Amino acid sequence: MTREPAGGDRATASLPLFARLLNAARFSRSIAQGVLAADFVLYLRSLHWSGGEIGAVLAMSLVFSVFLTVAAGIPSDRYGRKPFVLAYDGLYVLACLAAIVSKSHGVLAAAAIVGGFGRGANGVAGPFGDIEKAWITQSPNARTWSHALNLNSTLGFLGMALGCASAALPGLFPRDAGGGLDYQLVFPIALTAAMVSFCCLAIAEDRHAEIVDAVPGRNEPEMRRLENRNLRRLSSVNMLNGMGIGLVGPLTSYWFAAKFGVGPKHIGPMMAAGFLLAAFSAHISAAFTVRFGLIPVIVGQRGAAVLALLALPFTSSLGAATTMYLLFNTLNRASNGPRATMTAALVRNRRRGLAGTISSVSRQIPQSLGPVLAGLMYDAGLFATPFLAAAAFHAGYLYLYYRHFGEHDPLRTEAKSATPWNPEPAYDPKN
Repeated sequence: MTREPAGGDRATASLPLFARLLNAARFSRSIAQGVLAADFVLYLRSLHWSGGEIGAVLAMSLVFSVFLTVAAGIPSDRYGRKPFVLAYDGLYVLACLAAIVSKSHGVLAAAAIVGGFGRGANGVAGPFGDIEKAWITQSPNARTWSHALNLNSTLGFLGMALGCASAALPGLFPRDAGGGLDYQLVFPIALTAAMVSFCCLAIAEDRHAEIVDAVPGRNEPEMRRLENRNLRRLSSVNMLNGMGIGLVGPLTSYWFAAKFGVGPKHIGPMMAAGFLLAAFSAHISAAFTVRFGLIPVIVGQRGAAVLALLALPFTSSLGAATTMYLLFNTLNRASNGPRATMTAALVRNRRRGLAGTISSVSRQIPQSLGPVLAGLMYDAGLFATPFLAAAAFHAGYLYLYYRHFGEHDPLRTEAKSATPWNPEPAYDPKN
């Protein structure tokens, strides 16, 4: 096995081929998700769907995602990661095709539920996103797969930015003299990007069966007890995070359209700018984690994001609201890579599918309630309440995250000795 040389980023400069392919898949997939994150809700609104109906579809999409996460998480530990992630991209392709050929409420609702349209998942593989991250962590050690996950997050934001920028196309090409917008222009873009992602996954190699992660000096019951404690704590904090995300994220474009009367010509580029800034800040945060560790970076970035979220609903102009939105999303999303690294470090490779299931389900169940509640609040004219409630949930999440995981930072412990949560596996990184 080739050991990682000392020297920070130089030690993580070269990634295995499978990790590069997974990163390419996420970049392409995020383009598809980005264009629909900006325009799908506006498309449904143009078809005279109410806020409550839109929120209900987004909520059902999250419930469906939870079901698939539970069904696939533990089997992925046994049978490998690739079949599940590949299946998601295949379903996404079919969902895009369905939305192209039909405007039926039933067909669009089904496509949105299966494909997760409108949710803006930053390029992750929907309910199998944590399985995909477990696939990436087949790299040699914590610093290498931390670099891979940070790069994966950055590319997801860049792709989302490109997709959201493409979402401005309906505003540039109205379909009739009355100014009606042809939102169906975005679905071929999403379809093409999803097919590219599928091809990258089909080529990538899954070496799940080759990873050996026994820990000298610790027996299996002791390891499981410690890992289970960490997973219980992760579940509790993710419930708060999920509710905070669900109350704000899915209906952002609806809020801007209802409050300021803007459409895709503003919302698409605004969301694109948010993801572009998030990609830049994610790249910067990767350097900070090497120097300061994961936890200080996560807490600092997301704490500042909560302040921007509190200010957002009280802005009186479109420019001020856009600025607060960009600050919130830039700071909040920049911690995605470090948080993925922390989650992977809480257990050994053989249980990362289980860890991903617990992490996703505990986040997605409360997240599925958020769009319904927010939609009903908007219909009642309560435009500030979802933001204030979301800020409270995010603040609680940060407090518990620091309290539970402040002493389990793998980047700060690996330099001294092999961390018990991420023993260096027997792995040949030649591919």
